[in-house]
Amino acid sequence: MTAVSLLALLASSVAVFAAYRLYLTYILRLTAQQHGCQPAVRYKHKDPVFGLDIFLRTGDAISKNQFLVEHQRRYDTYGHTFESLNFGSHGISSIHPENLRAVFSKNAADWGVQPLRLHSMSPFCGTGFITTDGPDWKVSHDLLKPGFHRSNISDFGLLEEHLQILLGQIPKDGSKFDLQPYLLRLYLDLNTLFLFGEPIGMLSGTLPSHAKGFLDAFQAGFNGCGIRIALGPLSFLMPKGSWLKACDKVHKFADIYVDRAIEYRNKFNLVEHSQDKTKPRTLLFNMAQATADRIVLRNQIVQAMMAATETTASLISNVIRNLASNPHIATQVRAEVLAVGDKPLDFDQLPRIKSLQHVITETLRLYPVFPQMNRVALKDTILPTGGGLDGTAPVFAPAGTLFDTCFATLHRDPKVWGPNANEFCPSRWENDYSPPPFTFVPFGAGPRQCLAQQKATMEASYIVSRMLQEFGGIRSEDEKPYQAQVALTAKSAHGCLVSLTPSTG
Repeated sequence: MTAVSLLALLASSVAVFAAYRLYLTYILRLTAQQHGCQPAVRYKHKDPVFGLDIFLRTGDAISKNQFLVEHQRRYDTYGHTFESLNFGSHGISSIHPENLRAVFSKNAADWGVQPLRLHSMSPFCGTGFITTDGPDWKVSHDLLKPGFHRSNISDFGLLEEHLQILLGQIPKDGSKFDLQPYLLRLYLDLNTLFLFGEPIGMLSGTLPSHAKGFLDAFQAGFNGCGIRIALGPLSFLMPKGSWLKACDKVHKFADIYVDRAIEYRNKFNLVEHSQDKTKPRTLLFNMAQATADRIVLRNQIVQAMMAATETTASLISNVIRNLASNPHIATQVRAEVLAVGDKPLDFDQLPRIKSLQHVITETLRLYPVFPQMNRVALKDTILPTGGGLDGTAPVFAPAGTLFDTCFATLHRDPKVWGPNANEFCPSRWENDYSPPPFTFVPFGAGPRQCLAQQKATMEASYIVSRMLQEFGGIRSEDEKPYQAQVALTAKSAHGCLVSLTPSTG
């Protein structure tokens, strides 16, 4: 076939697709009108057929750590709800609270993640709470939920042991350093301890032999999932050889702990061991009590590690960064922490340190660890607002519509948070202030809300309190404004540059 013939075939294919799009748009408009819906404002595409321009612009923004800035620009330009193309398919972006209520709570059954994630991610992490909807999702959710009961997450003894290792490694002489990598290593150990019952040894540098190369493989597998999802129908362009090898290494690592959990389950359930009081408090063991299916357990634990990667560490890093940049607030919080005296910093005491809780909540508002979220319409459904000239009419979302929201933009809406919406102001949370529903959703909302919310906030409270006890001076050494490095979660692209001096009292 000649080059001319190939070009002619390509041109005719694009023309047929464009004609199909016009026909589909006409049919959808008729259906929308029958439901009393009106279209939202349209994104001004340079590519009106596939919308590849928005895909390329988003990729460029991610590479420059401007992903959240780009989202803010779009909402500033088009308003709280707008429509766009996603590889030729229909997309709706919205930060309107009523639309979030519909998608994540009221009509949550109409929306899901499986069409978006399962095909792209299953070679790495299979079916689980991150990749499925409906009954499959509920099975995974019910397996995980008991592991986050207060009895399994309220003992800070092991957390303190690992924190002591970190404190023994960081500079304490007032010299400038980046605290964020230390926190990330701390939480790689704590997360593997919570998930598997054994720390991976990142802080101590003593990795188990079977863990050699695991973290690189996990990161490669994780990143590959993100690239495949971002590429959408073009995911076949990503070479799969090295990615599948990384997936296999992660599976072999997880299988070691899965087999241990099943073996211990069998031993623990024997009559002669029924009085054994040494039941391990690990997420994997809790799940193994409910099922001995190795593949199911492996999928859940890999997905749990994906969700745990960098989340609490990033939150703590952002909290310390905010305190270091606002010494008057840090002084206030430190005074309240020190006033606790000899009382234990536990699940009962930490929530009573109100200034600390306000700082953590305000940090989650300005710098949410989960800044953006997607859903796909599983059937024809309706968003309650965003359509028409005034943006108040309902909007029709046919099956297959990609819904995109940005919590980082939602949390800075001046209509909700006032003229100082972009400022770090923990006092806004005083007097038990509660913002309107679905305007503050740092851990998601509805049935799929993050199970680890309490674990993350309480551990952040403990570690920040201990840092304030240990150090009388926590000074910011970073003159750059915050930039978010976004993958599944967000962390500071510049780290947490501080200098520390020990307490003298």
